[in-house]
Amino acid sequence: MAWAGLFFYRQAQIKTPLLEPAIVQSWRWLLGGFAVFVLVGVGLGLFHGNHAGHYELYVPFVLFPVMAWLIRAGQWSATPWLVAVAVGAVSAFSVAFYQSMFLGIGRAIGATGNPIPFGNTAIVLAAICGVAAVMFPFVGPYSKLARALMWLGAIAGSGASLLSGSKGGWMSLFIIGVTVSYLSTQHWAAWRRHVAAGAVVLAIVVAGALAPAHVVKDRIASGLAGGWHWLQTGQVTEGSVSMRFEIWRLGAMVVAEKPWFGHGSVGAHERWDELAAQAPSHAELAQLYGSTKFISSDNELLGALKGGGVVGALAVFAAYLCVWMAFWRWRKHSDAQIKALATIGMLMVPLYLEFGLSVSVFGINVFRSVYVALAVSLLALITVRLHHMRQPT
Repeated sequence: MAWAGLFFYRQAQIKTPLLEPAIVQSWRWLLGGFAVFVLVGVGLGLFHGNHAGHYELYVPFVLFPVMAWLIRAGQWSATPWLVAVAVGAVSAFSVAFYQSMFLGIGRAIGATGNPIPFGNTAIVLAAICGVAAVMFPFVGPYSKLARALMWLGAIAGSGASLLSGSKGGWMSLFIIGVTVSYLSTQHWAAWRRHVAAGAVVLAIVVAGALAPAHVVKDRIASGLAGGWHWLQTGQVTEGSVSMRFEIWRLGAMVVAEKPWFGHGSVGAHERWDELAAQAPSHAELAQLYGSTKFISSDNELLGALKGGGVVGALAVFAAYLCVWMAFWRWRKHSDAQIKALATIGMLMVPLYLEFGLSVSVFGINVFRSVYVALAVSLLALITVRLHHMRQPT
């Protein structure tokens, strides 16, 4: 879509011109934030002499915004786009179910080769479907079918995530459930809305309890036990909680040495290796850090601080803030389509920030690509919708 969009700049300006100052301001927020992230990141990379592989992570932020030209030139409607997202969520669950139940794969990995980006991205699809199911004004003879498909997509995406066993995205299930609950009960009495939200939370807990033990209950038990054991002894006993506690401890030590501009990707890795070699858990940690391509701390903020210091962390924050601000002004728009799309755009930010608590979001291609593609597509769809509303009926 991005490469195709390069050939549709002129058609985009003709068919869907940016005439309204408010939408121009939103695009400035979005592209400005991406530009800050790229320019600061590249600048720090050059300053530290980072290897060529470091700059790969900036490609989606530079190339993917061109997708908007294709969407504007074709004057795309949001309805088929949402249907496609729902089909993706259902497909994700189908693959996850097949891998878990028939192939004997302990944690579903989809086509990503890793359960974490697969499970967390499935949650994002579920969030889009859930908000669309309660907010988007589907019209026409197939409106009820489209809404039913959205509900199915929300359930399927959540199910795919559970089958992935990715604990880092489980909190997002509650964020989505509570958000959709309150959105769908806006006209209810306050106490009823709270009860409904509580019921959704309970339903998610029950769903987790009913899921295969090895992807939910066993992982929670092992994580709690490992984390508590690390707090008492400092030993890594499993590859999730205690592992991350140790990674974060060593990462914080690296950050404290050069807090403002960081060590750079190579320097941070070398220093991290030196500290890890002194830890009794070095053998286990080395399995996660065999590659020097990207320096992850299994935490978005800590990883940014290690490589780029406070300056680099602020650039990462800009990449999140710009998406929130781009959609903020449209959250209460009178048009139901625009309001729904803006809500989805804003919901993306806390979801990916939550992912970033236990994984480097922008350090993984699936995460950063989907994040940028969704943000650009949603704002482009809002742009097209605004243009249609300006046209005489």
